[in-house]
Amino acid sequence: MLRERNPPSKAGARQPFPSIVGAWVLLRARQTARHPASNGVRRRLPEWLALSLIVLAVFVLPDAATAQVQDLMKRMRCLACHVGESQHHLDGKEHQSKSSTIAMPQFERGDHGKMLCADCHSKGFTTFPHRNMKTETCMDCHPRTEPKGAEADKPYDFERMRKEFEASAHFTEYQDEKEKCCGTATGKVGATSGISVVSKRDRDTTAKHRFTCEHCHEPHYFQATARIKDPQAILKNDNGPCLHCHMDGSTVALKDPAKPSLVAAHAYMPYAELHLQGTRCVDCHSSVATKVAHDLPKGMKADQGCNTCHSIDSVLLSRLYRYASTPDGKTAGFHNAAILKDGYVMGANRNRWTDIAAYLFVTAGLVLVGAHGGWRTLARWRKSESRP
Repeated sequence: MLRERNPPSKAGARQPFPSIVGAWVLLRARQTARHPASNGVRRRLPEWLALSLIVLAVFVLPDAATAQVQDLMKRMRCLACHVGESQHHLDGKEHQSKSSTIAMPQFERGDHGKMLCADCHSKGFTTFPHRNMKTETCMDCHPRTEPKGAEADKPYDFERMRKEFEASAHFTEYQDEKEKCCGTATGKVGATSGISVVSKRDRDTTAKHRFTCEHCHEPHYFQATARIKDPQAILKNDNGPCLHCHMDGSTVALKDPAKPSLVAAHAYMPYAELHLQGTRCVDCHSSVATKVAHDLPKGMKADQGCNTCHSIDSVLLSRLYRYASTPDGKTAGFHNAAILKDGYVMGANRNRWTDIAAYLFVTAGLVLVGAHGGWRTLARWRKSESRP
């Protein structure tokens, strides 16, 4: 679980000089991270303005400022080497770098943006070079136990998700391989005992490595869909990790590109390209019994059936579009208008008035057919009655 940070200084105890120095060093590092070089010159705030803001913050709110600076100074040990351009590229290509760098603005927007590096990188990272490293895994912290975190984790059944993941091909296919980095280990099936430390040479030369949570949920930049909300942004965010390994021509360590192409692999579906562009992979390739599933049915079991999405109670409403809403769910008579914003889904976006019109036309047709049959029957009976 997350370690408790250093307690704030005692009431009334002021530490202006260390706080100012620490905040000044941090500010300069953050300026370097946030404002990229332009023509070889880095842009930064005027020094007099930066110092004025720091002094004001430290002396007006001494306890809060001191506690914040203490946390930020802990980050500085890591940021001194690891702040810079993001190395997280979901383009299907293997990227090698001498050092892993973190884009701080992007990190701070993520769900873990307020955490300290040591909250996850718990062992072996305080000295350089790093040795005997241990990094906490997702399941070491989730589900959280503190009140606010427990409330946020309540919608997710992490034990169920762990069991689903460990039974999927993602885990079982590579369960005996080494971890990606930093001594992480996820899952219990086939996992080796103890902490496995992987050297850079091994990481660079190993063709495959164990599949862990971080392959899909990049911990430095991960954002839960509840925070993203916009369906198109969720679509891009959730499909990115899948396509990284399964896109045409992928060359990453866990590559398994669809052959001969994604469209061809989904040729059994009408308008396959539109389906690939408009839905998430997990909306078909995981069971729809729960909103957040981590299973991976094989073969045709992954096909949830057309009616799963193409119906008035489309599963898209509780998954991809669960955070999108309209005043009363209808616009100009269309059902599920949240989906209609991005495109028309047959069956899910039925229109109330066209439905009524169709019912009236069918009813009128049946009435006419019945009336015509009845008239012919009556005419034939009258004709037979008039005969001598």
